[in-house]
Amino acid sequence: MTIGGLNGARVKYFDRISDVRFMIPPKIIRFLEERATQGVAGTRDGNLVPTGHRVSGWQVDAAGRTLTAFIRPASEARFIESVQDNGAIAITIGESISHETYQFKGRCMSHRPVQQVDIDMVDRLRDRLVKGLYALFHDERVVPYVKASIPTPSVAVAVEVDEVFVQTPGPEAGSRIAPPDAR
Repeated sequence: MTIGGLNGARVKYFDRISDVRFMIPPKIIRFLEERATQGVAGTRDGNLVPTGHRVSGWQVDAAGRTLTAFIRPASEARFIESVQDNGAIAITIGESISHETYQFKGRCMSHRPVQQVDIDMVDRLRDRLVKGLYALFHDERVVPYVKASIPTPSVAVAVEVDEVFVQTPGPEAGSRIAPPDAR
């Protein structure tokens, strides 16, 4: 089955899950670019022991297939060890005021040190979080604490997304939204 994609791109969904060439739905890309404010990544080591990692920011590639997560220095060594061991990763990203949240499951394709453009993007995301929480609390005393809660990342991790799930609290939480079910 072929479905129209972002900016006219064509994306094919194949019958077998291992053959999926997936694109993150445009609605979710807009959410990530315009409203999302916080993220966490989950990995597991060779003994299947899970570890959580704070995500300072994220970016979706132009084709809508790869999500790059920016990981803080305190998690870098364990994070890289886990993804090199088995590649499996789940990234959950949400908006702190509405609690709209999505989970992206996939495989680590690569990692690299962050660049200044990545840090600039994280700074914009940090400002988005501050603006949202300030609108809610109207107290400038929270600004330095909120800014400090999103650390400057040290590593960028490119993840090929295989599945997207709704994690917003409510009856749809846990529902897979992409790829579409074969019917």
